[in-house]
Amino acid sequence: MQTAMEEVIERSVIANRLDTIAKEMSYALEKSSRSPIFAEACDFACGICNSRGELVSQINGIPILAAAGTFSVQEVIAKYHEQIQEGDVFIINDPYQGGNHLPDIGIITPLIVKGEVLFYCVSRAHHGDIGGSVAGSYNAKATEIFQEGLRIPPIKLMSKGQMINEVMDLITRNVRNPQMLQNDLWSQIGANNIGIARLQELLQQYSATGIKKTLAYLLEHGEKMARLAIKALPDGEYSGEEWVDDDGFQTHPIKIKVTVKVRNEEMTLDFSGTDSQVKGFVNSAVVTSTSAAWIGALWALGPDIPRNSGAFRAIKVYLPKGSLVNPEDPAPVTLSTLTPASEIISAIFQALDSAAAERLPAGFGRYCGPSFYGLDPRNQEFYVGFAFCALGSGGGISGRDGYPYMAPLSNYGGVRAPNIEANEIQYPHLTLCHEIVMDSAGAGKWRGGPGVCYSLEFYGNPTNIVMFGDGMKIPPFGAHSGRPGSLNHSKLTRAGEAALLLGSKEDARSLPPGSVLTMISSGGGGWGDPYQREAEKVWRDVRDGYISVARAREDYGVALKNDGVDQEKTQKLRSQALGQPQIGKINGT
Repeated sequence: MQTAMEEVIERSVIANRLDTIAKEMSYALEKSSRSPIFAEACDFACGICNSRGELVSQINGIPILAAAGTFSVQEVIAKYHEQIQEGDVFIINDPYQGGNHLPDIGIITPLIVKGEVLFYCVSRAHHGDIGGSVAGSYNAKATEIFQEGLRIPPIKLMSKGQMINEVMDLITRNVRNPQMLQNDLWSQIGANNIGIARLQELLQQYSATGIKKTLAYLLEHGEKMARLAIKALPDGEYSGEEWVDDDGFQTHPIKIKVTVKVRNEEMTLDFSGTDSQVKGFVNSAVVTSTSAAWIGALWALGPDIPRNSGAFRAIKVYLPKGSLVNPEDPAPVTLSTLTPASEIISAIFQALDSAAAERLPAGFGRYCGPSFYGLDPRNQEFYVGFAFCALGSGGGISGRDGYPYMAPLSNYGGVRAPNIEANEIQYPHLTLCHEIVMDSAGAGKWRGGPGVCYSLEFYGNPTNIVMFGDGMKIPPFGAHSGRPGSLNHSKLTRAGEAALLLGSKEDARSLPPGSVLTMISSGGGGWGDPYQREAEKVWRDVRDGYISVARAREDYGVALKNDGVDQEKTQKLRSQALGQPQIGKINGT
């Protein structure tokens, strides 16, 4: 019989082992994959679910992918139930049946002991191409999901340890780079196998009964922590709105509205009032919308709450059918994991700002850049790439400036920016510029992160680009008197032609060799009154090239001289702006 202390220690060891196993799965996936999207950008997430498909452990990875893992497993369970056998592996990507969007393919591997499923290992990853009418699968002019790529319902990819070749052949026959996709699927299968092997080792040390008790405890603990955090908020209803620029067809903004209802220990996120689904690919199906809602709510509730299915139990999500956040099949949805997932999170932040202000940042930049594809003149092989180096920046938060180069919110720094030199080896382009953009950060007591200028020159065979993203009309919001961040914008320069401004959602365009594409990404919004920022911090920002001397004076009321802050002029500027003496306010005290 275990003592209470021994039981606590065992639970702690098992919980940490599960987290370590999920991390090892991710390392295996990163190191064994072939595509730059996996190996360089790490656009994936790994997790472990219990026998009911409830998420018990996940690595940070890409938040919008990690939280969604439970849906995919539960779809597999619902379809196969008593037919799941040892050695089976399942594959899924359909957004209307447990998936995020078509490029994100989930691989699910059960662990069966004495005829009973104890665990499911899950890897979800973004593949470079999944078919459809545009290479890279971001079809800005798609009007239905069939134009976006191959839909894969939950089906077996392997049975009793053997590959079902007909399924693999069907999938690879419908993509433009079949060998790379097949290799990356093997990497996902291999990562899951690592997870299964480590879980089997865990079962050699602890009984299945003890492990199941620990899993139940971890979920109950997650739920308890979430409910305690909700109870600490004042009961009431909190409303917030965020807007998507457009859908590539209509030109007016699209509203996302959320009402957060806090009642004792339960939170409901009600998206009634959100605009109807649209023609273009910014619709978001239930899995992505729910995952984004959980991310936003848990962020507001605090970092100590486990990100597992237990915590999710305390957060109810209502998504009106036929709306932007719950469209009717077969509406297109490919952009959804970027926009509007990030805007769903942002709307929740703005709703809960009065209740959890110290934990919530100002607005983040939105992703906006191209996919590019064609034949590489160096080897005549087909390639598909993405502008991961054009990331925007985060918003300021109480006590800290916004992190640069980590937007959008739905990824929260999970996508890595590839190495420039490696990128030039992988794709036929040269990087002409990759640098911070002055005066792009939203001003605030805690400023936003600055945006980035990223410029590419394409060479060799004609290159095709498809622009996808948002944030060219609506900037990242400022919070608590902070200023908004900057907008995204992009321009294309071709030999002998004037520069052409590009939209955020454009159809495929062929570029002749020598074309130069320049992207300016958003800076994040500022948090707090800029006149409360320490003058010495403003001086350092000027010295580091983040803001100009003129904007230091205009936005922050800070006058500078060659060697630092002009204290007397700064005092005068800030006093005049506030209409009262500001002794002690120069350094934000």
